Amino acid sequence: MHHDVLGLEEIGIAIDGLTETDLIRMRRAGRSFAWGSAHEVDDLIQEAILAASTGRRQCPREVAFVKFLINAMRSISSAARERERVAGIDYTLDATGTDGNPIVVPIGVEPDAETARLRAEDVELRIAELHEIFDDDDEAMLVILALLEPQSKEEIMSTYDFTETGYDTIRRRIRRKINGRSPNRWTS
Repeated sequence: MHHDVLGLEEIGIAIDGLTETDLIRMRRAGRSFAWGSAHEVDDLIQEAILAASTGRRQCPREVAFVKFLINAMRSISSAARERERVAGIDYTLDATGTDGNPIVVPIGVEPDAETARLRAEDVELRIAELHEIFDDDDEAMLVILALLEPQSKEEIMSTYDFTETGYDTIRRRIRRKINGRSPNRWTS
């Protein structure tokens, strides 16, 4: 046992002593570390605490415990990003959460059964809501359904004999109706 690092008993006491302010600080730091990776902020915090409590990571006595955990979170997320890069996992920010903020979504990674089911339910609910919003606008509904297939702008214009101006007008109508109905909830 090294005397210049905290022992496992001291780590346990330090973990028990974490305050709500400490956790808020760690979550704030963790948000920037989690950005662009498959990790959630709370997962990073838990992994850092687990690594400290099992002795996989050792906290030098001269380093504040919260700072040590934040540095461990940075290291864990960096290593995970590197593994994901080597594995060829890419991410997109095209999806938005219920708060309207972008979320990081892995590209080319098969979702588990529960995630696939939840996605399918979400798609069904959104399509039902779109039918409700555009029940009086057949052109808009045609464009929406074509975009969901997905068809390109050119394919849609050709299939439905829209001019570019006509297509752009319909897309603006769609955006305005959706934003008027539920701002910050959808992207178009």
